[in-house]
Amino acid sequence: MKFIEKNLEEEANIKNSLTYIPLAGLSEEENFRSPDFYVFILFEKCIGTHFIDFVEYEEKDNQVHISFPGQIHSWKTGASARGHKLIVSKEFVEKYTPETKFSYLQINDHPVIDISPEECKKLSAEFKMLKKELASTAVEWNIVNLRAQVIITRINNYLNKYIRPLQQNRIHMLVNNFIDLIDTGFVENKMVSYYAKRLAVTPNYLNIITKRYLGISAKEVIDRRLILESKRLLLGSNFSIKEIADKLCFSSSITFAAYFSSKTGMYPKKYRDMEIVTENEQGVSK
Repeated sequence: MKFIEKNLEEEANIKNSLTYIPLAGLSEEENFRSPDFYVFILFEKCIGTHFIDFVEYEEKDNQVHISFPGQIHSWKTGASARGHKLIVSKEFVEKYTPETKFSYLQINDHPVIDISPEECKKLSAEFKMLKKELASTAVEWNIVNLRAQVIITRINNYLNKYIRPLQQNRIHMLVNNFIDLIDTGFVENKMVSYYAKRLAVTPNYLNIITKRYLGISAKEVIDRRLILESKRLLLGSNFSIKEIADKLCFSSSITFAAYFSSKTGMYPKKYRDMEIVTENEQGVSK
């Protein structure tokens, strides 16, 4: 496989709705903020580590790595690595693969999936056919789109094995709806009462249900999402702490710093100056 050197600046500003990149060789990066795209990586061969939103995962043979828009990534991949990368826009996923979990999951709790050697061969063959189509003199984009849909659908099927099927009852769906609302509204709305009203339940009932299904209070769910975005901005952007405080709708940088410190045990500047930090080390899981 021909090696194509990583161009992270180009990836961060990608304009096409679909891009394929073959992977080969040594690669190392810290705190790279994923563009507003989904990234699907297949490692046929690999030894290394991959931090996804501050959680460490081992890179191994026969693995799929799934990146959601806006996540923070750090990795140290060995020279033996061989694989494929598919980058697709949110619009592509919504238009062409609406039946997959990627079209509605806000945060993926299973970003790394171990698959069998047989499954890896099948998926690798799909990537190679996509690569061949894109290398044609006259690219047939309808065929390219279909190839990409097959890849995403296969990965979705692997993911189905890791995600517990949704229980079709009101209480469980309430938790999922709550999480969806948080992901779109956590910046402007940080109070449990706001979400309880949107869900037509009392704040107390929402707390009871989140503690039953998630093991934490409704306020903690909101706080965890806010802290995650804070860390993404601190490590994955050049915004000043004041600018980050403004973006997250805090009244001042002092208020933001106090909030961040109360949840993580350190102030934003110290966190930004540190090397990569795992969630387990800070006691805040996603």
